[in-house]
Amino acid sequence: MRRTTVCCRHRESRGEPIEQAERNLTEARARHGNPDVAFRPIGRVLQVLRQIYVLIGIFVVTFALYPWLAACFMLRYQRGQQLVPQVFHRTMSRLLGLNVVVRGSHSSLRPLFLASNHTSWLDIIVITSFLPVIFVAKQEVSSWPFFGWLAQLQRSIFVNREKKQDVHKPIGLIADAFLSGEVVALFPEGTSTDGTDVSPFRSALVGAVHETLRRATDLPAVTIQPLAITYVGANGKLAVWAREDATAFFPHLLQVAALHQIDVLLTWGEPITADTNSDRKELTRQLEGAVRRLVLEANASNEFAR
Repeated sequence: MRRTTVCCRHRESRGEPIEQAERNLTEARARHGNPDVAFRPIGRVLQVLRQIYVLIGIFVVTFALYPWLAACFMLRYQRGQQLVPQVFHRTMSRLLGLNVVVRGSHSSLRPLFLASNHTSWLDIIVITSFLPVIFVAKQEVSSWPFFGWLAQLQRSIFVNREKKQDVHKPIGLIADAFLSGEVVALFPEGTSTDGTDVSPFRSALVGAVHETLRRATDLPAVTIQPLAITYVGANGKLAVWAREDATAFFPHLLQVAALHQIDVLLTWGEPITADTNSDRKELTRQLEGAVRRLVLEANASNEFAR
């Protein structure tokens, strides 16, 4: 304390206010005495090295698996079209440090329609790592560099929200997928959110249930299962990529790549059976309520240390 007083008086004698002298002294101590400040440049270098490692990994796995995926796509080899994307997304999950804890389990019944909340492009990696699915995505995704191309090879069903009168086309494609034994995943919010709550679900594409049952008269029902994906823990907020975010995709990819671990809760809800007597809008309300409960429970969970 005596040393501090002398220092301050000495600086005041040179015409500097005591407050400024104390501020300068505090900053000097922070520079020389705070280990976090001292090691910050090293941490930044390690972040850049990790980003490079992840980007190289993505490049290698993509071009290693692309010929197989393209061949399966051209030959219409269904099992290959399911397996190759799953290998890709499992590898991506490891590269990006996704630490996924699963609650519940997915239904073994087919056809299976998944209805999930949507908070990030990582959702697709999380889901496909555990279950081969066909995603329903907005039309713009098909034109995205690199990922749009992969989405097309993964047989995603694209929806043009600007032309609501054309909704019968994706409904027909979803029904085709169901009748061929596929699992279809839908983000009924129609957008991505910050993950704290769930936006109102849109009901139009749930109409694919009735179209499927109309085509297959021997099929008694379609199973719909609510699903919640929640990013928690220290890096949870950094993994979220909501619609209102100003961050473009590639900077967000770099941000995620710099993280060593991202904790994720994947929660499977109780399946709902939908038959010809089920009301589309009532089904949608049920799914919205179920997914909202799962999200709120996950956010309040102590599964990971925050």
